[in-house]
Amino acid sequence: MESSMSAMSANRSGTAAGTVCASAAAPLETRAITVRQGRLVIDVALPNPALRYCTPALADRLTGRFPDLPHHACVNGAGDTFAAVMQTTDLAHVLEHLTISYLVREAEVDDACFTGTTEWTDEAAGLARIQVSFTDDLAALRAYNQALAALLEELACA
Repeated sequence: MESSMSAMSANRSGTAAGTVCASAAAPLETRAITVRQGRLVIDVALPNPALRYCTPALADRLTGRFPDLPHHACVNGAGDTFAAVMQTTDLAHVLEHLTISYLVREAEVDDACFTGTTEWTDEAAGLARIQVSFTDDLAALRAYNQALAALLEELACA
């Protein structure tokens, strides 16, 4: 079974604490979501080259909201956890881990395990593909939407 949604762009300007921050064009846009057996495939665009990567300040704010984030297992060239790259990785990779964080929060079992990958499909154009495993497609879509909203909220207040 495969279904897809395309051309969604999110642009949130409020934070969870109720603070309203200025918002310009969305720094990250969802281009397509395909639901495949056991995984979401999400194509995103990061149109502004200056806003494609995490910063130490953003990483600190996200860690405050998602204390589990730095402890995620992560295959990268710098270490065994997401913390090793979190401050400088691309925002699509951050979004992958935020989605997994929401999936784990919603899981009905204590030992839930979800995996994901992020890769540039055209780095010069700012296009990336995120893939995240799931056991429930609706929970995964909800987790992705929550993760996207949380990231955009933090970026709006940067």
